[in-house]
Amino acid sequence: MNSFACAPLKDFRPAWLVWLRRELAPFPGRKEMTIRLVVTTAIVTVLSLALQVPQLAFSAFFCFFVTKENRVLTSFTGVLMIIAITCATIINLLLYTWVFDYPEYRIPVMACLIFCAMFLSRTFVIGPLGFAVGFFSALMLTVGEAAPDTDTLVRNELWLWVAVVYPIALTVFVNQLLLPADPWTALVKALELRLDAASTALNRVIREGSAGGQDNQPLLNLATRGGTPMLGYLGFAEMQYPELKRRHPFLVETISAASHLANATASLEFRDPRAVSPEDILRAKTLLSEIEQLESVLPEKERVLSSHKTPLTPPELPQLRELGFAIESFRDSMVQGASDYSSTNIAKTKKPLFSPDAFTNPNHVRFALKVTFAAMLCYILYNSLHWPGISTSFITCCFIALGNTGATIYKSWLRFFGCLAGGFAGYLSIFLFLPHMVSITSLVLLTATVSALAGWVAGGTERISYAGLQFAFAFYLSIFQGLEPDVNLTTIRDRLVGILLGTFVSAVMFRYIWPEHATDQLRATLAQLLRTVSQLVCLPQTGSAMQSSADKTKSLHAALSRDLDSVLVLSEQAAVENVMFDNPKTFSANLMEHISSHAQVLGLITTGLLRRTKLEEWQLLDQTAQTSEAELREVVADYLQRMAVSVESCQPLSSCDLDSAYARWNLTAAGIAGNDRPRLVRRLVDQVQNLA
Repeated sequence: MNSFACAPLKDFRPAWLVWLRRELAPFPGRKEMTIRLVVTTAIVTVLSLALQVPQLAFSAFFCFFVTKENRVLTSFTGVLMIIAITCATIINLLLYTWVFDYPEYRIPVMACLIFCAMFLSRTFVIGPLGFAVGFFSALMLTVGEAAPDTDTLVRNELWLWVAVVYPIALTVFVNQLLLPADPWTALVKALELRLDAASTALNRVIREGSAGGQDNQPLLNLATRGGTPMLGYLGFAEMQYPELKRRHPFLVETISAASHLANATASLEFRDPRAVSPEDILRAKTLLSEIEQLESVLPEKERVLSSHKTPLTPPELPQLRELGFAIESFRDSMVQGASDYSSTNIAKTKKPLFSPDAFTNPNHVRFALKVTFAAMLCYILYNSLHWPGISTSFITCCFIALGNTGATIYKSWLRFFGCLAGGFAGYLSIFLFLPHMVSITSLVLLTATVSALAGWVAGGTERISYAGLQFAFAFYLSIFQGLEPDVNLTTIRDRLVGILLGTFVSAVMFRYIWPEHATDQLRATLAQLLRTVSQLVCLPQTGSAMQSSADKTKSLHAALSRDLDSVLVLSEQAAVENVMFDNPKTFSANLMEHISSHAQVLGLITTGLLRRTKLEEWQLLDQTAQTSEAELREVVADYLQRMAVSVESCQPLSSCDLDSAYARWNLTAAGIAGNDRPRLVRRLVDQVQNLA
């Protein structure tokens, strides 16, 4: 366990090529999103050049900025941005009434707007709206200061509003009509993914006549991530299809059953290898036909299934039986029709405008101050140097600021390399293509080609999508330097210099002023995860009602899934910090991989012990065996609690008599026959010891 305490980083070389290939690989919906981006930017290019709308680079970029993974979220983001930019324009024009000729007032007002934007981004109920209003108000103050008079200022500000708002409206329109990404379809595909995983496992059992002994990391991820993304799809789907709201309780149960299904499939695949009886193979074929029927009716928005007339005979293999229970739960949730649920009669709690700790947690104010200091330092610097071309440093400080140093640096890397690729594409275009272009058609073809490359990157996961946005923006700034072709290469140079400056200033600010390290957050999240697992390990208890344990288990499972997701994200951010800084409390790369993988397996085993099959096996144990197992699980829970304290405090693990408790339980478990539960309890203890 000493490996948890202050393990120094010796060497870390990420397999960047493997990472890049994985992040650029196709997946459902990515091609369609790229096509929508290409079509939208091509239309915006033609309209802006034909109607002579200025700021074409910003117009094309906002097509990327607003396009999201489904059309409901795209519409929501588009409306939010239009409201924010309109409010920012009005605020900016009002502010210029007092600060146009007075920089000694304009600069403090700008700093206050940045502070408000960053503070609201972390505390306001609609954080992106608060950020957008404050940031765009401050940004327009920097853009408008070059205007020679107020008439020109008002004209430029209003044209900028037009140049930004009309592409957003067009993007929302195109996303509604062209290859629309439907949230209901995304939910169906997510459910089908879990059904397909179960089908693959059952087919292997039928083909090979044995179960277990597999090693499948994607299945492990699927089994431990929970249903939070699917619940998000359901929320967006209900916004688009109001009729789904009447099935809301049953659709939530379907998502829960799908998570149960993935968990049961993983338990079947990862158990110790065991031959399957001919009777269980026949039952596996029956379960496979059940899954095929579920997949055929899954896309329907209305109830299409009826309940079974006769119950199916459960398999003998416990993991196969648990898989059958999961399929039965899945089917039952789809059999149910409409309920009395609706958006009007459901009891809704009024959400506060600000987060509970908005005005008590000093980290929110510190975060806003750090970003404000960094942005204003860059603003003063590029104005003092009379180098307006590097004004991207001001924008960089605001856009890459995240909750911890690792996340901020990671995003700055994406911004820099994305801009480097976009600038290089613009550089080649200016030298090789623009001198030979004689019509708008050739320019649109060039724009569409590069937009397709940038759109493919932007359509990826959150680990790389931001680089696609910056790729597109740098390219558009390079070739759209006005309404006529221009070959000014200083735009590319200045933008990259500005990004480097903003990244450096932000890194220094986040590193040395009130630092919030990803490593510290990772330790806290790991400790929280271990404490959640320790509570799950204690269930069920002897003499307690199974229903009360089930209710508590459900909430703990949801917390466990959230913690596992956070651990995986924070591990990546901590790895970035390891490269950039020498933090004595950091995790090494190998240790982070060890922690993440073993924490996932531990969560899977703990969840498996509380599934229906294992609870039935628990009830079959006699009083002595139940008491012995409960005592062992209490010691395991105490061990996990001590481990959580060690992880959080960066101190060695305090002693715990787990081995002797394990030995005492083994004496009792040796006499248990025909019950699979002791096997999984042994795996639980082994996994806890391996985690240390």
